[in-house]
Amino acid sequence: MSQHIVIGGGSGFIGTELKRALEDRGDRVTLISRTPGDQRITWDQLQEEGLPQCDVVINLAGKHILDMSRFWTAKYRDEVVRSRIETTKCLVESINNAAEPPSLFISTAGKCFYGSQAFQRQEQYLDMDEASDPVGIDFPSQLVSTWEAAADEIDTSIVRHTKLRFGIVLAEQFDRKLATNGNRGIFPLLRQCFTAGLCMSLGSGVQPFPWVHIDDVVGITLRAIDDARAEGIYNVVAPGIVSNQEFSELLATKLGRKVLGKVPAWLIKAIVGIERSTILLLGQRVRPSRSLEQGYRFKFPDLDSCLTNLTTRSMGGA
Repeated sequence: MSQHIVIGGGSGFIGTELKRALEDRGDRVTLISRTPGDQRITWDQLQEEGLPQCDVVINLAGKHILDMSRFWTAKYRDEVVRSRIETTKCLVESINNAAEPPSLFISTAGKCFYGSQAFQRQEQYLDMDEASDPVGIDFPSQLVSTWEAAADEIDTSIVRHTKLRFGIVLAEQFDRKLATNGNRGIFPLLRQCFTAGLCMSLGSGVQPFPWVHIDDVVGITLRAIDDARAEGIYNVVAPGIVSNQEFSELLATKLGRKVLGKVPAWLIKAIVGIERSTILLLGQRVRPSRSLEQGYRFKFPDLDSCLTNLTTRSMGGA
């Protein structure tokens, strides 16, 4: 049965892929955006007129913390926080006050919820699943905790609430069907650097790299919509987690290159700022336990198949 899905902040690369998948199967999608347009409402309209009648609300809104086009200043830090918290509060209030609320609210955040660890060997990192508490508090962890707290104000007596915590989402560089969307996440930048011969791991290289292919982000989200058991927290990461060094070496191999060395931690901190450098230099060995337990079959469970797919699609412009 066709459903009406409302997506907050759905103009980014995750939202664009999700919208296409929903429409391909016959659902109707409305985006909440800063700018008006076809099949869109603005955040101002949402506040003034309330939530349109719909079956599902998904919140993907928020400025990217690792936007390399922005220096990490106090002003941008506040923008990142407000873009997540205020939009979430707006959506939650609209859902709670709706005369006919949707049946499902999907909130999203990041694997940074679990905090940061720093060890000398990969095997020292703790395995963490959806039941795990944070192991260390840094700015990204605090941000995610505050973000999720805003989403938790949803009235679960009237709405099913599913919480997705995304890992590092990998998507191909270019797709003709998505030609108007230039934001494709971190993979196009990494591929460009590695193709140019700048093949280097980050910091120590032993930190876990909890990745997930964009197709599995879409797949897990669709499953959350369709399966009434999908309630509570889900880690949206692939089961085949690797270290940053292993990721760098395999990507280099796929592109016919070799890893030359490591980008020192002090340089990364200088470029991206100390507060957000933990995202790159430290890590979380996060497992998608609940998705696996409930029968989700990953399209790309291991990094080799993921990078083969992405490098082929990128070079072919499929």
